Amino acid sequence: MEHDYWSLERWRFALVLFGGFLGGVLTGFWLVSFIIALIGYIAWLLFKLQQLHNWLEKGGKTSSVPDSDGIWERINFHIRTTQKRSNRRKERMGTLLKRFQGIITNLPYATVVLTKNNEIDWANKLSIDLLKIDIKKDRGQRIENLIRDPKVQKLLSNNKQHEIEISASHDKQLKLALQLIPIEGDLKLFIARDISERVHLQQMRRNFIANASHELRTPLTVIAGYLEMLQIDEDVPKNLIPAVNSASEQSARMQSIIEDLLTLSRLENSELTEDEIEVLSLAEIIHSICDDENALDDNSHPLDLNELDESLKLKGAELEIVSVCSNLIHNAFRYTPVGTEIKIIWKKLISGEGLFSVIDKGQGIAPEHLAHLTERFYRVDKGRSQEAGGTGLGLAIVQHIIQRHGGRLEIKSTVGEGSTFSVYFPAQRVLVTEVT
Repeated sequence: MEHDYWSLERWRFALVLFGGFLGGVLTGFWLVSFIIALIGYIAWLLFKLQQLHNWLEKGGKTSSVPDSDGIWERINFHIRTTQKRSNRRKERMGTLLKRFQGIITNLPYATVVLTKNNEIDWANKLSIDLLKIDIKKDRGQRIENLIRDPKVQKLLSNNKQHEIEISASHDKQLKLALQLIPIEGDLKLFIARDISERVHLQQMRRNFIANASHELRTPLTVIAGYLEMLQIDEDVPKNLIPAVNSASEQSARMQSIIEDLLTLSRLENSELTEDEIEVLSLAEIIHSICDDENALDDNSHPLDLNELDESLKLKGAELEIVSVCSNLIHNAFRYTPVGTEIKIIWKKLISGEGLFSVIDKGQGIAPEHLAHLTERFYRVDKGRSQEAGGTGLGLAIVQHIIQRHGGRLEIKSTVGEGSTFSVYFPAQRVLVTEVT
């Protein structure tokens, strides 16, 4: 027991004092006797400390534990126990580290561990093929110096977990999806996946749709022309007139779908150029669209246009911005009950972004539909949507136009309360002017 170890030390100290007392009795020099006895005890303690120091300095091996008793034996025991625990902990950590490295090394993705300064700390073998990062020579390098792409710079600066797509600098045919994942402390995982096949398939699908739409446009135009001639021909039997009118309506609908598909194809396969950009008065565009809708709607939807900033301009492609505004405002008129209010906002946020928002007080949209609204041909209520008309491609076109302008679309809705469609344009596209 620990009490016994201290008891032994107390007896040892008592013997030292007794030796000093005995020396004083025999010699008559009490102070000198006690000092010599205490110096001897201190020298013995220093010797034991030196033994302990030498043992620890040589690695504290069990085979070379210094002989000791009393409290020194107890100290040696605690050190050996701590060593055993530490060794077991190291073994467990070593096993976990090997397992982790094995998992990361064999992932089908290029994986790079970054420090808080985006310096490369570790990378698996696949990083050499996809990113041309060799850990043997690139350790300590900043990853943005090796992968020079504005999208990568933005991903690293934002430190968010969203995914970006780039073309590899060493092979433009190699398409990569990159993601940054913060982990413990200041470390981050930089992950790259080869998505070349997926991108190729998407491109094939887009080309097919574009080619098919282009080929169908001419015959549909001819069919629509003949149907129009039949509609105005007085010799057509009356029993065929409903069929001709129905065919003409469906032909017009098919032409509208094809035009929208061609528009989507054009948006997907091109970048917004400086030549297309103009300074636009979004407030004037909104007023014009609302006037047209009111004329068709017979003023059955009250409008709140009090938050339209007339001085706020937008730099963008006019036809595309008009399409965005027209689609969102038209949908609000089309899919909300007569008499419900529609509020339209165009203003500058504190962040500098421009916010265009259409808020209705209609029936709202269930949460499970919100993520799919911008998909092609997706309809919340197929029967009701087809009765209202439309191609099912409007929001897909809106999404692509907004992305071309560097913005984002957010949709919020509560069933029974209404919906809010918000477009956020980047600050560099927003311009404040004086109202004339």
